Amino acid sequence: MRRFAYFLIAAICLVMSGCAEEQFEANTDLKQFQEASQAIEEQAPATAQVAAQPVAAAMTTSDDIGDYVLGPGDLIQLTVFETKDLNTEVRVSSRGQVSLPLIGTVDVRNLTAAEAEEKIEGLLAAQYLQDPHVSIFIKEHVSRQITLVGSFKKPGTYDYVSKRNLLDVIAIAEGLTESAGTAAYITRFDDKSKKNVNYFVDLDQLIKKGNMAQNIMVLGGDVIFIPETGQCFVDGAVRKPGTYPIKSGMTITEVVTLAGGLAGYADTDKIKLIRHMGPGQERQVLSLSYNDLQAGVGDSLLIKDQDIIFAESSSSGMLFSGSGFTLGFLGTGVSYRNPKQ
Repeated sequence: MRRFAYFLIAAICLVMSGCAEEQFEANTDLKQFQEASQAIEEQAPATAQVAAQPVAAAMTTSDDIGDYVLGPGDLIQLTVFETKDLNTEVRVSSRGQVSLPLIGTVDVRNLTAAEAEEKIEGLLAAQYLQDPHVSIFIKEHVSRQITLVGSFKKPGTYDYVSKRNLLDVIAIAEGLTESAGTAAYITRFDDKSKKNVNYFVDLDQLIKKGNMAQNIMVLGGDVIFIPETGQCFVDGAVRKPGTYPIKSGMTITEVVTLAGGLAGYADTDKIKLIRHMGPGQERQVLSLSYNDLQAGVGDSLLIKDQDIIFAESSSSGMLFSGSGFTLGFLGTGVSYRNPKQ
């Protein structure tokens, strides 16, 4: 009976060694894979974005009423101490202007109350009064708002009552989610061109490296969008298969490590990186070995959104990593368990 059991075991081993069918067959090599990926990046359409502008040191973020930024709909009471005849109550127009005695139309859009006072004093001093003193009291604060969209912990629309920069706004929304990407896009209406302008901010530079040049000033009416980071998928003979967010500069070696490394039944010569190359294009399947990853090749392969990393299984690995299967006749035999189960 034992001879029969040994014969069955040998037969099973032979069958399993012949059944190591690959789930994904490689169709490219490393050089072709990198060249194809680079070509896709070069063909990507350019977007009309402006780099973040440095923030002027004089711009503060206090909550003092003097920092309230005037905008359409605000009702202000203007007092000129030298003459009561110039005192007036006026609402800011949709164009951000007010009409005042003597000096006519004055543009106060995106000015604080203090800045508007100085501007009006200058206009009066130029032609009408010597050393005038002007006071502005905001009777009605018609909300100027900013809109936060995407990977904020609390996205939504917020009142804008004083000058703030991007880090202040992120704090108002209680920070970013774990899936937040590495870029912020700020859409702002430009008064000169009468068009929306998109500003790009590198959040890695701002938050991780402390580059305050990226800490752009936020204005009322801005829309701030922070997209989620890309995702990659890890499956097959790894310890923790699943979906993983892509951080800036993440490599295939790092992703395999995040997935707990290779399982004992992995085929260490067949780790597949599968990438979608665009509409109508065949997916590129690159095969790497564990030695490739260890030798630094994996560190040169940056993971992109929707990449799939698949570790093929080895039949012999599945056999010897398992605790056995049950085979025999009348109680004589051995057992084997698939380690994936």
